[in-house]
Amino acid sequence: MRLLDKLLRGIGPKRRYASYGEYVEHQKVKTLDPMRREKWLGEEWQSKIDGFKGIFMRNWDIVGGRRRALCLGARTGQEVVALHELGIEAVGIDLVPCPPHVEEGDIHDLRFEDGSFDLIFTNVVDHSINPARMVAEMERVTVPGGAIILHLKLGPDIDQFSATEVRRPRAVAHLFQSSDITCSRPIDNGFDSLDWEIIAVRR
Repeated sequence: MRLLDKLLRGIGPKRRYASYGEYVEHQKVKTLDPMRREKWLGEEWQSKIDGFKGIFMRNWDIVGGRRRALCLGARTGQEVVALHELGIEAVGIDLVPCPPHVEEGDIHDLRFEDGSFDLIFTNVVDHSINPARMVAEMERVTVPGGAIILHLKLGPDIDQFSATEVRRPRAVAHLFQSSDITCSRPIDNGFDSLDWEIIAVRR
């Protein structure tokens, strides 16, 4: 998709990088920050697990009965723990691993085989340097009938590590080539600033 097309559809780059390697190293800075990690693994740990459980329970008609889930950009893995506690096998990936819940991985180049998961969750579309590639990879590793849940922050993001700005959810929904969009709606999770949810079901 050309840049002009992305902009017209409501999605475009927020920050430019000289190389993919520069992008990766910049993204790692946030996850490796010792103060952030202490907060994520300490005072925010249980509240975020509870928050993610709320998200999955809100979508139980989609989430319930799933067997294997993948969480992209999972940092320290609260969403993975939430899924485990709901009886769903799950793994998280991030550029920086955080055992035992999060493995090292790249959201643009997933190491998993085609059709490895029946549920994918992510709230880091804004951290993707190439959302079209990210969505294509999610579709590739999702089984037919599997669900992909995306949470977005619309408009300017307060995070200096955001690589992409999403102004209209339709722009993200348009990136799906092998799935049907079953839900696109505003949300208020309570524990984060994300304000839009898209759910796609793989054809």
